Amino acid sequence: MRAPCFLQGDGGWNRIVWVPKEIKLEIADAIPEEVYDRIATEEDAIDAADLEVWLREKKHPVVEKYWKDSKPVSLKIPMPNQPWEDEMWEDKS
Repeated sequence: MRAPCFLQGDGGWNRIVWVPKEIKLEIADAIPEEVYDRIATEEDAIDAADLEVWLREKKHPVVEKYWKDSKPVSLKIPMPNQPWEDEMWEDKS
């Protein structure tokens, strides 16, 4: 989690929406300052509905970049040996 390339292929820290508080505090120095306060813990959201509201309020990068009409979008995972749909790889920015 401290590596500069942490989840780089998936969007890095901009894709992390929830972390246990203890771990968040332990790795605080590795989390970019601009996203630190936008990553929820169990004190901020206890279920998916709470998390969705919290992310919108905090203007988490995942909301603008990966959600459609301010709503989470389910990933369409293909079956093994099947191709990914082209829309999965489109840049949402």
